[in-house]
Amino acid sequence: MRRIALEALGLSEKERAVLNILRQLPLAQKISKISLQAELPHATTSFILRKLEKRRLAVRMKTEGHFRWKYRKQMDVFDDSESSSSAPFLNVVSGMKNITREFTKILGLGTAERLYSIQGSGISKTLLKKIDTKFLADFHREVKRRKIILEGVIAESVLKLFSTMPPEQLETHLDRMTVVYVLPDELLDFPLDIFIFRDRVFFVDYESEQLVNIEDLALFRAFKALFLIAEQYGKKIDLNSHIRELQKKIIYHKERQ
Repeated sequence: MRRIALEALGLSEKERAVLNILRQLPLAQKISKISLQAELPHATTSFILRKLEKRRLAVRMKTEGHFRWKYRKQMDVFDDSESSSSAPFLNVVSGMKNITREFTKILGLGTAERLYSIQGSGISKTLLKKIDTKFLADFHREVKRRKIILEGVIAESVLKLFSTMPPEQLETHLDRMTVVYVLPDELLDFPLDIFIFRDRVFFVDYESEQLVNIEDLALFRAFKALFLIAEQYGKKIDLNSHIRELQKKIIYHKERQ
């Protein structure tokens, strides 16, 4: 995700590659297999695995006289304690297919629960190109059916995306329970789509097709507080009314042709 969350963990490109392979392996594997899939020398892979182990991102176990490695699913990123029921969980996924799969977790919200989002100006160039329109339509339909309340702080350039959407795509955004606050691009000058709900935060970079999911109540509260501060400085708009005005313009231009 433009390596923002990964750099916070101190991961290089090679380390990220090894970590992603561990995440995809159903069972613990020998270094030889991991190095083969990562296309890295055995010694380099061994060094990286030990580094990941020290950072509590990987687990080493001895079976049949050989050491094998696997991904550590419950990663306590902020605490050195081995056992903590409140330990944060961090997960990184790559590719739009996996990102949309993570998005479905939002649909676990119940009626009148809120999804908070902060959309940086940097996503305006890639969002519509990357995300599957059919998935988005189905997702919006479920959000409306479940009556999930959406509150967003968005950059001006993100709001302008609605005017570039084809009519059928624009229609899918209509009649959601949505509250939107708009801020100048320079105040939201970052390339991330941030989703805040229940006890987790999603950081999505559409350009690099990566999503970081952190489940941690303290982080959720921190980002919710930042969201509430940001909305105080934003211009509140009625997004449904805005979309209807855009639809009227589309109809008008068609009639004029």
